[in-house]
Amino acid sequence: MAAESNFLLIWIIYLAASAIFYWIFWVATRFDKAKWTSYSLRAVAAAVILTPWYANVQGTTMAPALMIMTLDLITMGSDAVARAAIPLILAIIGAELGASIFYLIQKRRARTKNPSENTQ
Repeated sequence: MAAESNFLLIWIIYLAASAIFYWIFWVATRFDKAKWTSYSLRAVAAAVILTPWYANVQGTTMAPALMIMTLDLITMGSDAVARAAIPLILAIIGAELGASIFYLIQKRRARTKNPSENTQ
């Protein structure tokens, strides 16, 4: 029981630190001209930060996939990296698709709202 409460505390600390980092990253990637690049970078960062995966093969506890991937590389070798890398890559692809769709929707809304400014 103590291990589970420690694990929950570690997750809370990780998510709080991630929120602070992501807010700083959000401000740093506020581009005026390259909106898709801004959305894309933010989506990749969110996917890398928030994608969980199982901490070990038999367990049910989860940890950030990037950490699991790194620890698997260090402890078990490069063959074990795919265990956490595959869900992480799929999360990045999904985030990129979501960011692209969001960008296209925003672009279409801006075009229909003000067609005279977007005819260049």
